[in-house]
Amino acid sequence: MTNPSATPADSQFPANFHVAVDIVALTIKRGLLQVAVVQRQGPESCISVDGGPARLTARSSHDYALPGGHVHWQSESLKEAAQRELFEETHIEVSLDDLEQIGAYGDPGRDPRPGRTISIAYVAFHPEFSSPFAGSDATNAKFMDVIDLLAEPNKLEFDHRTILRDAITKVRDLMERTPIALKFCQETFTLLELRNVYEVMFHRAYNADRSDAKTQRDAERIRRFDQTQGDSPLKKVIDQFSLLSFNNETRSEQGFASRPKGLASNRQASSEYAVVDKIQKLLTDEFRKPSGDRPVFKNSFDPANFLRKATAIEGFLEPINGRTQIGPSGTGKPAQVYRRGKAKRLDPPLIVERKPSSKPKTR
Repeated sequence: MTNPSATPADSQFPANFHVAVDIVALTIKRGLLQVAVVQRQGPESCISVDGGPARLTARSSHDYALPGGHVHWQSESLKEAAQRELFEETHIEVSLDDLEQIGAYGDPGRDPRPGRTISIAYVAFHPEFSSPFAGSDATNAKFMDVIDLLAEPNKLEFDHRTILRDAITKVRDLMERTPIALKFCQETFTLLELRNVYEVMFHRAYNADRSDAKTQRDAERIRRFDQTQGDSPLKKVIDQFSLLSFNNETRSEQGFASRPKGLASNRQASSEYAVVDKIQKLLTDEFRKPSGDRPVFKNSFDPANFLRKATAIEGFLEPINGRTQIGPSGTGKPAQVYRRGKAKRLDPPLIVERKPSSKPKTR
């Protein structure tokens, strides 16, 4: 069946409105929430000051944007556009099923360039994104700690700060109502490992009402540690393996659909990439763990309460009879081992108490 094609603009219906997509690729690494960002080409950035309309300003080395771009107007679906734009700008591959729509963003002042651009935003939450490399109209692409990105001197272009905040809210809602958090667990896992994913995602540092001053203090803690420790050697090795997986003659001009998959949720890597992908996955799993004294932002949920809620949901978790596991410290009571159940929706939802960014002041 041939896909229907749109018709060109004409004098009665001029193309004053433009449709774009923005993509929030979220993951958890070393105990912190991270997001893929790019630095766009060109001498000017589109920056909003104090929540007002975005204005064209001289581009700074601290200006970042979410991956995104215009939808091919003739026949491309919105999800296909999001998948393509993410790959073109960062070389990160996702399946269409990984993309969850956040919402539409179309305030008149969100983009100061000619015309009016309506953007449909999507979020992908996954542990196994490949290391990003700049492409298309981006000069740089990388994962950044969300806390660092939201603090000065860093700035997000357009209304991408709002989109990022909304993406976090969307993922929190999904974690309460779907088994999406299980993506961050191995084939078998303990409740502690699953609880850690929820504790990171629901930390107050990522709340929409977090004050800029508190975010700045949180970011400074991370920056001080990174400045003294330098870039992780393990991170450099992961990047090298990602580049090795990507740089191949079969990944040149054959189009997006024919590219072998690396660290993506819909992996279909050919056998020649199997060893590289396996080593990269082992390295990435190790890199994802909290290391040294680097700040980790996560809540402390009551273990018994979390156990009660999680095990009460039919089809969410399947206990493996007779299997227990000691925690990472090698001490403590052996914990029950679980595997993922068959449930697609959590019923009842695993509701997590929303903690405000600031504790109420006592008189």
